[in-house]
Amino acid sequence: MKRIKIIANPSSGREEAMEVIKKLIVPFAAKGATVILEFTQKSGDAKRFAMEDDGEDCIISMGGDGTVNEVVSGLYAAKRKVPLGIYPAGTVNDFAESLGIPKDPYDFYAMVFYGKRRNVDIGLCGDRAFVNVCAAGLFTEIGYNVAGEAKSTMGRLAYYAEGLRAFRVTDLSKDSFKLTVETDEETFETQALIAMVSNSSSVGGFSKISPTADVEDGELELIVIEKMSLSKLLELFTSIGLGKHIDHDHFIYRKVKRVSLNADKEMHIDIDGEKGPLLPKTIQVVPGAIQIITK
Repeated sequence: MKRIKIIANPSSGREEAMEVIKKLIVPFAAKGATVILEFTQKSGDAKRFAMEDDGEDCIISMGGDGTVNEVVSGLYAAKRKVPLGIYPAGTVNDFAESLGIPKDPYDFYAMVFYGKRRNVDIGLCGDRAFVNVCAAGLFTEIGYNVAGEAKSTMGRLAYYAEGLRAFRVTDLSKDSFKLTVETDEETFETQALIAMVSNSSSVGGFSKISPTADVEDGELELIVIEKMSLSKLLELFTSIGLGKHIDHDHFIYRKVKRVSLNADKEMHIDIDGEKGPLLPKTIQVVPGAIQIITK
């Protein structure tokens, strides 16, 4: 490995990001590798950097799920199979955590040089790529309602604070919606609070919400949380945290290759924590679309 491109989102502060980068560069340089460093400044930069072929043998995404999404989107759009290392430096790192990616810089360096290269699935929501999840409904707007400054100063607590605020103003009778789901095997309707399609097992800090998820199985996980009382919803969230939710009466779980979602009111779909297009949308898996480095 002679050339490594680091695409870094310094949202937590350029100085802090540089301290981590220095710890990564030292062992890379000791191995004789040239490091190309690209800092993002605005939305779309990480995608553009990933699309550009600078002769690199490896790309490292340094940020959260949003940065990973842009890098993967760039690699997929440019049809590049450059190995991708994901350094979890964002406020939310669900995808990296689901893959067991180390946060210690030296352990990460060792993984990049000596780890496995895995051909990992991604999802397409319409024509937009995602690596971890797309979701619509209750609480899914939390990710993009948290201001960048709050993320930098409060970290994950900013999401918890916004989640608590959203929970306090929630009216389940008004926030539910009629959901129509169509897969290759079935079509059904239900009154839902949340609908999501995930690629990994970890979503929104719940590490096992999709317990059978496998990023190499050529399938995605469909999750529907149906309308219920507030007390039942709290009970379900507790069960999800404990990994005992699959048999809950109002929790629908399917493995799918393709699924179409529609709602009876105007709803945006969240894509890897960023505001996406309006429903209806068809979501499908792209098997083995990118190569990711893991332990």
